[in-house]
Amino acid sequence: MDVSKKKLGLIVNPVAGIGGRVGLKGSDGAEIQRKALELGAVPEVQPRTIHALESFKSLDNVEILTYPDEMGDEAARGCGLEPNLIGSVAQGKTTSKETVGAAKEMLHLGASMILFAGGDGTARDIYNAVGDKIPVLGIPAGVKIQSAVFGKSPRSAGDLAALYIRGKTTRLREAEVVDIDEDNFRKGIISAKLYGYLKIPFRRSLVQNQKIASSPLEEVSIEAIACDIVDRMEEGILYIIG
Repeated sequence: MDVSKKKLGLIVNPVAGIGGRVGLKGSDGAEIQRKALELGAVPEVQPRTIHALESFKSLDNVEILTYPDEMGDEAARGCGLEPNLIGSVAQGKTTSKETVGAAKEMLHLGASMILFAGGDGTARDIYNAVGDKIPVLGIPAGVKIQSAVFGKSPRSAGDLAALYIRGKTTRLREAEVVDIDEDNFRKGIISAKLYGYLKIPFRRSLVQNQKIASSPLEEVSIEAIACDIVDRMEEGILYIIG
């Protein structure tokens, strides 16, 4: 292991976003993942991760620490990189436990930052593992992205991570880890919760903004406007409202 190299931890949630293409409004839980596969869902997290890692192909002073198979090795090698494998996984049976374990091990091994591919659930797992002890950045690959810890796109995430590893940007920002209740979301109810903050490399043009919910006062105003419109409607007229 070359001590002169910067270490980048890479974690891929192989089932991130699998429920989105088949309308399941989330991918959390083994039952939802099974149902998504039965409906013909095809995971897209690997090509998204490969796209992000393109930013590292020309760097020769970076050692990529990652877990085997679909948790990082597959994407790294798909981009022509030679990662240093740590840990072990049961292929096709990874859970949040592996994500938490990988993040903790990368912190222990002295990674300069962790780049992960997933959604809000994965961000929660990373937060539970390392808190604000190490810079982290997300490659957006989930169904629901409420947290502010992700790049605007896979390539934006890769570019920003590479800039930080190269020392071309040193600015860090505390970014919110937010997730919504998927069961309520499937019922049309959005119930978001703030879980904590991760430290991320920051360039405004490359990272997502936090999603901001409507205030109760705004909701009351909207309802009042809607009621006024309904009161003014006349029989026999087709109304198109945008």
